[in-house]
Amino acid sequence: MYESRDLLENPVCLGKAPRIDVPTRLSFKAANILRHADLLTIVAQVMEASTDKSDQKRVVEYGAHRAAEQFLAEANNGFSYQDDWWQVGFGSDGTVVGFVFPVIYPGCTQEGLEEASIYYIGVLPKYRGQNFGVDLLLKGTRVLQDVGVWRVFCDTATQNIPMISTFKQAGYCQYGEPWQRPV
Repeated sequence: MYESRDLLENPVCLGKAPRIDVPTRLSFKAANILRHADLLTIVAQVMEASTDKSDQKRVVEYGAHRAAEQFLAEANNGFSYQDDWWQVGFGSDGTVVGFVFPVIYPGCTQEGLEEASIYYIGVLPKYRGQNFGVDLLLKGTRVLQDVGVWRVFCDTATQNIPMISTFKQAGYCQYGEPWQRPV
């Protein structure tokens, strides 16, 4: 089974670009402040309600909790990151709204700067439709900008209109034509 993916990049991350402003309606903390079991629960809730076909397939095959566990374990395959890069966004009442997991591609350095991606981003179902995804994406992009990257290169399913809209609102541009990848 294959699905179409849109490739997007954020060109403002180039080394000398002004720092991205992150809205302040969420407070952010490194995901590693959460117990691992709590992080798994949050990711499982997002995956279970995801419109992404690869998430749906994992949840059907393994159940939401096991799918989240496997997905998080795979972050070490082909990516590099520091634990404090992964961020959780909290609402004004202290409840978790969502998360963003920025990573870099080892070996894709250009002029001393890394190439990066957003490994995963998610807004808990009850907070969707309030543009929190943009806040999370801007925070993840800012983390990568502070690390020093020449580009943030992401992809999402072409059917995932809310995520494509989120990328565009955060300043990302389509890069190339949609393509197929195994689910």
